[in-house]
Amino acid sequence: MTMLRKNALDIAAFVWGVAEATLFFVVPDVLLSYIGLKRGIKPALRASIIAAIGASVGGVIMYLWSTNDPATAREAVLAVPAVSEAMAQRAEQGMAENWFLTTLLGPLTSTPFKVFAILAPNAGASLPAFALAAVAARLPRFLIVSIGVSLAGRVLSRRLSERLLLWVLIGAWLLFYAVFFALMPN
Repeated sequence: MTMLRKNALDIAAFVWGVAEATLFFVVPDVLLSYIGLKRGIKPALRASIIAAIGASVGGVIMYLWSTNDPATAREAVLAVPAVSEAMAQRAEQGMAENWFLTTLLGPLTSTPFKVFAILAPNAGASLPAFALAAVAARLPRFLIVSIGVSLAGRVLSRRLSERLLLWVLIGAWLLFYAVFFALMPN
């Protein structure tokens, strides 16, 4: 039980990475930023890598689902909040031109990773190549968020209590998702 408790946040990061790459719609960055704030840079780095591996596993699950039943996989992904048919069509066009680059740049487009995962088989991406591209696509943002929050927390901790810092983080994520869902389709 001690080992499980010690690694609980890393396990949660992996599970969250898998979940968000499949059909869950809240990014692992929420947990990763908490880890960065509460535990520091090294645990944030470790959890970010673990979450990226989890996202790759989730991407593999979606890839395989799309290989076996592309219509149902697409329908399920389009039912996820903030995912639209127009978004999928734009991603599909990019994937047809260069699946690797489109997957890597996906985080800059606000298109959820799960969209790229279901399109990858039809775009000619091999499963091993896509699994590696998934880590490369997800890890930079995870690191920027988790380590960035850790560093910001260090600076702000000179003026704010630990409890207030946590409330600031919660408020920031609530504001982010309020704006995100107000601006995104579906």
